[in-house]
Amino acid sequence: MAFTSPRHLNLQLRCELGRRSVKEMLDIWPELPIYIHAISHLVGVETDDFLSAFGLNHRVSGIHLDGISGPRWEQQIAPLMQQPFPALTHLRVKPCHLIRKPISRSILGGSAPRLQDLRLWNVPFPALPELLSSATDLVCLSYDGIPSSGYIPPQAMVTALSALTRLESLSLTFRLESLPHRAIPPPDTRTLLPALTYLCFQGLPGYMEVLVAQIDTPLLESMVITLFNQEVLEVSELSKFVRRADRLSLVDRAAVTLKSSCISVTVSQESLVGRVDPKTLILNALCPESDLRLSYLAQFCASCLPTLSPFEYLYICVSPCYRQEDVMYDLDRKWLDLLRLFNTVKKLYLSEFVAPRVAQALRGLPAERVMEVLPALETVSILGLKHLVPVKEAISEFADARRLSGHPVFIRDWGGVVHYWQSQGNGSRG
Repeated sequence: MAFTSPRHLNLQLRCELGRRSVKEMLDIWPELPIYIHAISHLVGVETDDFLSAFGLNHRVSGIHLDGISGPRWEQQIAPLMQQPFPALTHLRVKPCHLIRKPISRSILGGSAPRLQDLRLWNVPFPALPELLSSATDLVCLSYDGIPSSGYIPPQAMVTALSALTRLESLSLTFRLESLPHRAIPPPDTRTLLPALTYLCFQGLPGYMEVLVAQIDTPLLESMVITLFNQEVLEVSELSKFVRRADRLSLVDRAAVTLKSSCISVTVSQESLVGRVDPKTLILNALCPESDLRLSYLAQFCASCLPTLSPFEYLYICVSPCYRQEDVMYDLDRKWLDLLRLFNTVKKLYLSEFVAPRVAQALRGLPAERVMEVLPALETVSILGLKHLVPVKEAISEFADARRLSGHPVFIRDWGGVVHYWQSQGNGSRG
C-alpha cells in the first residue's frame, strides 16, 4: 500500500552510480521517481549503469554530478542528456575541472518545465537563457565559475530572468578571464524579480552595474558582491540598487576587512559571525596592490554605504593572511579618509594589527579638528590592548583630546569576542 501513491509521499529512488548496479535496483523497486547521483571517486561506473539510469528519462527527477571529469562528461554523460527530462526538478553539475566544450542548447531537449533548482559550476553554457525561458518554476539558479566560453551579456541575462517570477536565490560568478562587456545606458523600465531574497555576483564592475540597473528586487535581504580590480571603481548603479532594496538597507553595523588580495565590507543587522544572515550585504573588491588598497576601500565605501541606514558599530579587521607590513605601509591620511565616512559610528572595534595605524592616525589630529573624524564615537575596543603599549599611549592621547572637547571616548580591551575576520566566509549558499 505504501507505493500506491508514491508522488504524494515524495518518494524517490536514489541511484548512486558506482555503489550498486542500477539495473538491479530498477528490477527490485517499483516505478518511483529517480534521483541520479554520481560523485568524483566513483571512477569505475559502468556504461550500462549510465544507460540504465538516464534511459528512464521520463522518471528522472534529479541529477547530481559532483567532481566528474571532463572526458566522462563529454563522452558518457552529455550525450545522454540531450533528450527531454519532463520530470526533472533538480540539476547540479560540478566537474572536477573546467569543462572546455560549451553545453549544447539541446541539453534536456531544450526545455525544463518543472526545473526548480539549477546549479552549474565551471561549465560553459552560453545558451542558458534559452533553457531558462521554459523553466518558469525555478527557485534557485547558480551559474558559477563562468569562463569566457560561457559568457552571457547582461542584457540577455536580464531578459532570461524576467520569466522567473518564483526565483528566490541567484548566483552569477565569473572567472577572471571572462569577456568584458559594452556599457549601455540604464533602461527606462526595470525587470521585477518579486521573490528574490539572495543575490551573489562576482565579475567586472561594469557587468554588475548593467545587471542591477535593470532589475528590481523588493524582497532582497542578502547580497554578496565581489568585483574584479579596475583602476576606476564606478558603482553608482549598485548604490541605487541597494537603496531600492528596503530590507537590505536596514542595517546597523559595518565590518571592514583587509585581506591579502582584496578588501571586504560587510554590513549587517545580525551579530558578525562570518555568514550571510538576513539583512546582510557583503561587498568584496579585488585589489592586489597593497599601496592602493585603502584608497580603493574608501572609494568603495563612499559609493555604496551612504545609501544604507546609519551605522552604530564599525569593525576594522585584518585577515591572518594579510601581511603586517602592508598595514604599516598605509598612510595616516588614508585611514582618516576612510574613518570620515562613518560619522554615525558610536562603537569602534579594531584588531591588533590594524590598531597601531588607526591609533596613530587619530593621535595626529590637531585639537581643533578632533571632532572631524568619528564625531559620534563613544567607545573604542582594541583586541589585545593590554599587550599593545604604544597603541594604548596613542589612543589615550586621542581620548584625552576628545574629553577636553566635551565628547569623551572610552577605551576598552576587545576581549572574549568572536574573531569575525578569521571566520568570515564568502557568503555563498550551499
